[in-house]
Amino acid sequence: MRCTKWSIKVTSLNLEVVRALAREGIPSVGMSPFSCGWSTCERNLASADVSMVANAIESGFVPVLHGDAVFDGSQDCTILSGDVIIRHLAAQLKPEFVVFLTDVLGVYDRPPTEPNAVLLREIAVHEDGSWSVVKPTLQNINKQVEITVAAHDTTGGMMTKISEAAMIAKLGINVYIVKAATNHSSRALSGELKGDVPEDWLGTVIRFLR
Repeated sequence: MRCTKWSIKVTSLNLEVVRALAREGIPSVGMSPFSCGWSTCERNLASADVSMVANAIESGFVPVLHGDAVFDGSQDCTILSGDVIIRHLAAQLKPEFVVFLTDVLGVYDRPPTEPNAVLLREIAVHEDGSWSVVKPTLQNINKQVEITVAAHDTTGGMMTKISEAAMIAKLGINVYIVKAATNHSSRALSGELKGDVPEDWLGTVIRFLR
């Protein structure tokens, strides 16, 4: 029952996004990972057919996917995170860049509601999958970046985003984490940031350190 309720909520939200895009004249199509046959085993992605997504893009549509309740080989049903979905799509479709839209400017060294929270402008991903902060230089370079998960987020919150973004970056694809509905997100989505990131842009870029 929990998975059914979750599926109804995210499918309804997906429809609202498609409607909003249609009002702006953007041809889009909603796609449920469950209906497309995506599944997991022990909460790890087990099956994911991206052919429908690729066909939609080739036909001139913007596919709109979402985190979804899917069948799991070990526990009947689980929640497949949208962050995991975009990582798999990036690996298969090889976009020039990926943008994560959030409700804060980017990744901080601690919860952004805390005093003196610092926006991490650039994160480098290393060959072994670990990552380190490039900009700004933190006073204590050994400081553990503190990430919290909102109570309503069942799929890992910002920590999951960073982990999935790191795997995308290892593919040679830059990832931008930025606040939605801002000039900064518009610039990221337009492709303006593919080179050096301007100083007046506020967000977090995650790159692979070659």
